[in-house]
Amino acid sequence: MNLGSKIIHGADVILRAIIALSMFAMLAVICLQVFFRFGLNNSLAWPEELARFAMIWSALLAAVYVQLERGHLSLDFFVTKFPDKVRVSLRILMNVLIIVFMIVIVYGGIQEAHTLMDLKTGALRISRAVPYLAIPVSSVLFVVATLVLIVKDVSELVKK
Repeated sequence: MNLGSKIIHGADVILRAIIALSMFAMLAVICLQVFFRFGLNNSLAWPEELARFAMIWSALLAAVYVQLERGHLSLDFFVTKFPDKVRVSLRILMNVLIIVFMIVIVYGGIQEAHTLMDLKTGALRISRAVPYLAIPVSSVLFVVATLVLIVKDVSELVKK
C-alpha cells in the first residue's frame, strides 16, 4: 500500500468514525429527551437542537463518504453504451463539474457562516455558524474525495 492509499484509508476510517459518533450522539440525546419528556414529565430544551445539528453534520459528511465510494445515484444508461475510454472521460468531466459546483457551495457556506457567527442558537447558546459550517467543511471534503476519484480515473485512462 503506497502513502496515498494509506492517507485515503486513514481519512476514510476517521470520516466513518465521525459519522458514527454523530449518529450515536443524535440517538442518545433523542432517547434522553424521550425519557425526560415521558418518564419524568419534564422535557429539556437542548436535545432537539443538538440532535438537529448532529443530523446535519452526519448527513453532509455521509455524502462525502458515499462520494468516495462512488455510491451516489446516477443515470448512466447511455454512458454504459460508450467504450471504456469515453466512459472514464465522461466520469472525469462530471467530477470536474462537481468540483466547480462544490467550490461555489464552499464560498456561499463560508459567507453564510460568517454572517451568523455572532448570533447564538436558542437552546445550546452556541454560535449559529456551527451548523452552517457543515456546508463548507463537507463541501471541501467532497472536493478532496472527488479529486481522489479523478486521480483514480486518470490512472485507469492511462492504463487503457
